[in-house]
Amino acid sequence: MNAFLNELSDGKVMVDKVFKAAVAANKAKEKYGDKVVDATLGTLFDEEGNFVAFDSVWKTYETIDKIQKAKYASSIQGNPDFNQAIYKWLFGSKGLEIPCEIIATPGGAGAISSTMKNVLNPGETVIKPSQGWGPYKTMAKECAITLTDYNMFKEASFDIENFKLTLTNVMNTQGKVLVIINDPCHNPTGYTLTGDEWDQIITFVNTLSEKGPIIILNDIAYADYTTSGNEWKKHFRKYNRLEKNVMMVIAFSCSKTLTAYGARVGAQVVLSKDEKQLEDFKNAAIYSARSIWSTVNNSAMKLFSTIMNDDDLRETYINEKQQYVDLLKERASIFVSEAKDVGLDIFPHVEGFFVTVKVEDDARKEKLNLRLQENNIFIVEVDGGLRVAICSVSKRKLKGLAKRIKNIM
Repeated sequence: MNAFLNELSDGKVMVDKVFKAAVAANKAKEKYGDKVVDATLGTLFDEEGNFVAFDSVWKTYETIDKIQKAKYASSIQGNPDFNQAIYKWLFGSKGLEIPCEIIATPGGAGAISSTMKNVLNPGETVIKPSQGWGPYKTMAKECAITLTDYNMFKEASFDIENFKLTLTNVMNTQGKVLVIINDPCHNPTGYTLTGDEWDQIITFVNTLSEKGPIIILNDIAYADYTTSGNEWKKHFRKYNRLEKNVMMVIAFSCSKTLTAYGARVGAQVVLSKDEKQLEDFKNAAIYSARSIWSTVNNSAMKLFSTIMNDDDLRETYINEKQQYVDLLKERASIFVSEAKDVGLDIFPHVEGFFVTVKVEDDARKEKLNLRLQENNIFIVEVDGGLRVAICSVSKRKLKGLAKRIKNIM
């Protein structure tokens, strides 16, 4: 044996398509300036091309005592006031009927990877959407588990029948199901499931759970940018109907909610009527936290709880955020309507940070992306297409972009 690395780590090379495309876009901007359309990063930019960091958030951060910023978190599970603030932010003052545990994580990514690590054995399979966030694959490989997809769409709606078939097949094979649902404001398509589609999902998993445990990993990274605002969060009440053999793990991210991408704070919000299994999951997640990242950013936890527990600060934040929810809606309207006019095929879009152009053939997609870059249009290759980050492109640059892409195709 001549390798320093173990068999699982030997040969690992991280090629992140988002950051690779962003680097190429930045080089082009140095040469061509404003001619470049940079639709790579899933972060908010204003109409002047400036990175958005909410004043309501970062002015509050400046008021936090330096000792609080420097200290460790008070608990590996997360500061109690942070966990309580997340619970209230998601579920309201009345909360849910179903028991809940919350574990602080470094962003939504920490919540997702920890769940994969603790739910499945090496060699078992996690189910993800056919169009999905790229790091789901990276995390699965890191945990030595395999992936399979459910088909996201049948025409303009969620493909519930394929969802059922995929989960049933995995249940029959391994006796347990872990499935990722990225909703609302799905990355990369911008689709949001309807209430009826969620009702069908819950009815189905309750029935399938008679064969074995089911864990739904609900990635809600973009939930605070749904056009229905806090009204959407009434959806969580549906989880009260989950049977005892179904667990819901909500991956919450402060990255998008607070425009605090680099602060790396989020949470696993775990719901289950099986209180023994819920306690076991919490203990395993805390153990993993201590062994991998120890504790998360204390100052960012303090920031979130400070804003959410102060009526005036919270209202100021909500009003500022709403400006960008409205802006995203305007940007999407431009691109989606123009795509329809010129016959540019896109996946169903409802709201959020992204729109994705359909390009199913991988070789064609790669060649097309290179041609777009030659024309100073920088977008990101994803499963089944090319993702346009409307969150980072001004309305001025979005006008005519669908036609330009269509012409290059």
